[in-house]
Amino acid sequence: MTHTITLVADHLGVTAPKVLGHEYYVDMIVNITDYDEGVTTTGNFLSASNQFLRTSGTALPTDLVVGQELAITNAVDSGNNVTVTFVSLDGETLTLSAVAADETGDEITLSQTQELIPLSTIPLSKVTQVQILGQETETLNFHVELGTDGNTVIADHIVLKALTGSSGALATGDVGTVRLRVFGQL
Repeated sequence: MTHTITLVADHLGVTAPKVLGHEYYVDMIVNITDYDEGVTTTGNFLSASNQFLRTSGTALPTDLVVGQELAITNAVDSGNNVTVTFVSLDGETLTLSAVAADETGDEITLSQTQELIPLSTIPLSKVTQVQILGQETETLNFHVELGTDGNTVIADHIVLKALTGSSGALATGDVGTVRLRVFGQL
């Protein structure tokens, strides 16, 4: 995923967090220029260990975050064409939440399905809520993904998912800007 963040200044030109009750908030614009950032690579699926071992082609992305969703497409075995969760990357070995079948020399496309915004890029020490205030592309629906405990589905990140409004399909490419109001503590 590729995005840039711009903190929005208030009428005084201040981008620092502002107090609201017992919390502070920051307004920001996230410009997502490559939502599904994918790579096509070749390797072997190992179902017993839920792994994909890259043997040639484009290098595996090294910026993946544990718990992040990845969509696998174009696999020879249709059971491997699914959305899985990233577990770890050790050299050329990608460990996933599930691999359905063993395959050798399989050229696949591996795409990210969420936009991850590290909380370290926001001038708050703890985030308690995120509001979507608006978006550039009116045909998309943006969502903040939460886990069953009410926190973001991946620790220390705001997790955005963009879906096409008419079909519910995952958005692709440059999805434009989305404006967020992030609440939390300093």
